[in-house]
Amino acid sequence: MNRIDFCIRMLLGIVFILFGSSKFYAFMPTPPMTPGAANFIAALITTGYLWKLVGFFEIGGGILILFPKTTILGILILTPIIVNIIFYLGFLQYQIGSAPFIMILFLVLSSGLIAWHRKNQWISLFRIE
Repeated sequence: MNRIDFCIRMLLGIVFILFGSSKFYAFMPTPPMTPGAANFIAALITTGYLWKLVGFFEIGGGILILFPKTTILGILILTPIIVNIIFYLGFLQYQIGSAPFIMILFLVLSSGLIAWHRKNQWISLFRIE
């Protein structure tokens, strides 16, 4: 299980580092988008700060997930972003084919497995005494 956990952490961390870095310097190709999705992304970019702020948190959370001692903090930072990505893909990008659903499945399974593997740490984190 430790090797699987390591591989999942590395894969999820690298994905978020790459996508977060792409918000500062667009080196990744733009995927096909529906008009609603394009309007949503354009609105985030034109704010001038929100697109880069999300990128900053994606990079930071991705780096934190890579290290065993900071994985919980990385998941805490990335959870709101993951939920937003799932809703974005599910509601705005569902018409472009199977790629959004594959990404949703990857995000849910990888973050869920990482969180489940650390359930004792979560319990101690939220324990009220």
